[in-house]
Amino acid sequence: MNERDASDDAEYLPPPPPAADTPAPDEEETRIVAATKRRSRTIVILVTVVAAVLLLGTIATNLLLAAGLRAEIGEGRPRPSAAPSASASPTPPPDRPTSACSELCAAATEEIGTTAGDWRIEGDWKNAANDLGSRDAATAVFTSDAGRATVTVLQFPTDDDAAQAALDIRARIGDPTYTEQVFDDGSGTRYDFDGATVSRVVWHLDAQSRPHTPGRLYIVEAPTNAAENFAGQAAYQLYLALPL
Repeated sequence: MNERDASDDAEYLPPPPPAADTPAPDEEETRIVAATKRRSRTIVILVTVVAAVLLLGTIATNLLLAAGLRAEIGEGRPRPSAAPSASASPTPPPDRPTSACSELCAAATEEIGTTAGDWRIEGDWKNAANDLGSRDAATAVFTSDAGRATVTVLQFPTDDDAAQAALDIRARIGDPTYTEQVFDDGSGTRYDFDGATVSRVVWHLDAQSRPHTPGRLYIVEAPTNAAENFAGQAAYQLYLALPL
């Protein structure tokens, strides 16, 4: 009987399989992955910066709009100083009629009144702006069936000044159609202007005229109508009706 070694009775175990070979990472692939990660981080940073800039721009725009709105409604607008600067030279206002009836205005109300034949005043005598170098002026509008006309009285220091102002009117609007005396005694001078759109009667008195207030110049003007001659113009008809 063959004897077996005791080791022959032990269970047979196959040897372990060899370890799997792990391939080494490719160098080029590693470089590409790293570059991709860097680009991703750069893009994230850029997006973050752009978003921050846009946010700041929006905030700044809103602040500017809010400031503009406050300026529109007066909030934050600088208040005017209580007194003008000492270096600023005030500009004198132009001559304007005052609301109160001046001395000449009151005199015209007394001397000429509110009616003249068929003519009636519209409202009252009022102050007028000085013209032709006058020191006072008054005016009134009269109406009748013949039309509507304006009477203006200018006050000058002397009759000679009033006469010169009448000549200045001629230089301004042209030569008169007629030149006549105011009174039958030959005193006073009247100029009739038969204009294409406005007709005028301008007159003044002188030292030889019957008692009068020196320095007065009178002007009546009205729209020109289709009358055959100057006698039919509303300006001349009102002139004849005035109690002067």
